[in-house]
Order: sequence, then C-alpha cells, then structure tokens
Amino acid sequence: MAKNIYVLYGGVSAEHDVSIVSAANVLNALNKEKYQVYPIYITGTGSWVPLEEVKEQTVGQEQLRRETELSPCESIGVFFKDHYLHGEDNLFLPVLHGTNGEDGTIQGMFEILDLPYLGNGVLSSAACMDKCFANIMMQAQGIPKTPFYNLEKFQYDARPDEIHEEIEQKLNYPIFVKPANAGSSVGVSKVENREELEAGILRALRFDKKIVIEEAVIGRELEIGVLGNDFPISSLPGEHVVTRAIFDYEAKYHDKTTVLKAPTELPAELEDEARALAVKAYQVMGCNSFARVDIFMRDSDKAMLVNEINTFPGMTGSSLVPILWSVTDGTKLPLLLDRLISLGEESYREKKRLARVRE
Repeated sequence: MAKNIYVLYGGVSAEHDVSIVSAANVLNALNKEKYQVYPIYITGTGSWVPLEEVKEQTVGQEQLRRETELSPCESIGVFFKDHYLHGEDNLFLPVLHGTNGEDGTIQGMFEILDLPYLGNGVLSSAACMDKCFANIMMQAQGIPKTPFYNLEKFQYDARPDEIHEEIEQKLNYPIFVKPANAGSSVGVSKVENREELEAGILRALRFDKKIVIEEAVIGRELEIGVLGNDFPISSLPGEHVVTRAIFDYEAKYHDKTTVLKAPTELPAELEDEARALAVKAYQVMGCNSFARVDIFMRDSDKAMLVNEINTFPGMTGSSLVPILWSVTDGTKLPLLLDRLISLGEESYREKKRLARVRE
C-alpha cells in the first residue's frame, strides 16, 4: 500500500503566500507512484481545508486556496473524523514557513496525537525560530556570532532612552533590527543612527514582542543546506547577490535583480570551514531532518559568523536549498523529498522505541 502524505501549507503567518508557492513545488515533485498525496490548506485564520488527492503531475498555486466557514477547532476535528485515513501508513509534511508552522507549534500537535511528520521537532523548531534564544544558545556553545542585543517589549516600554544608550554602547552602526520570531526578513530594518534605531525597534515590535538587534557584518551571507538526523551532512554553499540594502521579502521573491549563485565561488579551505560550521550549528541547536544555515563571511578577515538557522527552508523555484542539493550530489527535489520522508520515518521509529511508562 502506498504511503499517504498529507501536505500542510498556508497557515497563520506573514509567510502564508510563500508557503503556497513552496507547496505547489512540493506537490508537483512528490512521486505519485510511491505516495498518495493529500493537500491540506490552512487558511489565514487557522482553519484546515482538505483538498482532493493530487494525482496530476502539475498543480498550480491558484488551485491551492480554499475557503471554509468552520473554525480552526471544528475544521481540524472534521479532518481527523472524515478525511484522515486512520490505520494506514501516513506522514505529515508541513510546508509551513514562519509562525504556527516553523516554531514548534504544529510539531507539538503531531507529537501529542502521535502522528509521524517530516522535519525538525518541537525543541529545535522553537529554539531556532526564536532568534533571541538561538543567539544565546549558539554563543554559549562556542558558535561564532555577530555582536547582538536581545530586547523585549516590556523592557523597551519601561526605559526606551536607556535602551538606546545601551545598544549604542554595545553595537556599532550600521545595525539590523529584527523580530525574534519571523521569517523571510519580515519586519527587518537596517539603521544608521538613533532616529532610525527608534523607528526600527517600533517596526519590529509590530511583529513580535521580542526583537534582536545585531551589528551589521560587512561581507557575504552564505547559505548552506544541512541534511540528516544523527550524522548530518552539508551542501555546497550558495548565496543571493542583491542590490538592496536588506535581503528582504521583496528581494527574495520578487526582485529580478537578485542573482542566485549555487554553488558560490569560495577557496576550498573557506568552503570546508563554512560547511563544517553549518553542521556544528545544526547539531548544537538539536536539528534533525534538514535545515538551512545562514553564515556571514566578513570581508576584512574572512571570519565565519552564523546568522540563523531556518528549520523549514523555502521550496519555491528560487529557493536555494533544493538547488544546492542538486549541485552538491545530484539530488533533485523529488529525490530530496524521498530522503526527507525517510528521515521523518526514522525519527518516528526512534521515538516509538522509547519507553513511555515506568517499568
């Protein structure tokens, strides 16, 4: 019997539309001879809308949006009562970027319901999504980081002028201000002075109550795919060459002047250093299955500084991770998904092996 793959996408996130683009690519790439593929659209308010099984090789993005009058709670109940194939060989593939998908919440639901799923678990998803927490964890474990300042809204509300002074004492302009829990550079500002710093903080606080302020790195940002559970491996490095001051949402998905290099040109020793650092950061943060590790390489001394880890990287046509694995070892998206599904099955088997009651 073929394995049932339930592909979740959309979601309550600023990256809702990107998720739909990724999902279309994934749905088209999944091997229909090996899997029965069932899309599940999650609306912008969190309701689940199951779609018919995908048997065609080509699915358009316009086909993937649906509406429902059911609440999230009602719709999830209806899905598991009327659509989920209980007792069969099932696996969930959450093609969800950002909040409520990449932050450990949907993974927690899968764990409680004892459902196998693809991708990182609760802890690594939550820890990597929270840039404030990830910075502290990686710094404590010796992962090189750019100087940073973590800030919560209640702290800023209580003493904004003192906070501005503290930031300027610790960090040199230019500075990046980011929401702690957002992806695709949503809510990010590059600031050059006190006035811009204040505006950047207020902008980031629209998206999260926690924000991270980081000293800008003059250099390149390398993107590296990491794949595996216990013994992960890294892809060749790639990068996006951009004409904008910030590699933001517009630059990632709409700016035609953004140039993708996969792989990018690096001396062999720097390439090896970047790949090894990506694997180390992945392991320090408890990742499994796959992720994308973003590393700054400073122009002045070629120092490698980890920026962040994306625990469900994009699967759009311009997303680097699928392309990087293709140029690294010939693994194109259909085979990459096969490998990820196998890693998800491995994680689930390992979890089931553990004792859950006292003997």
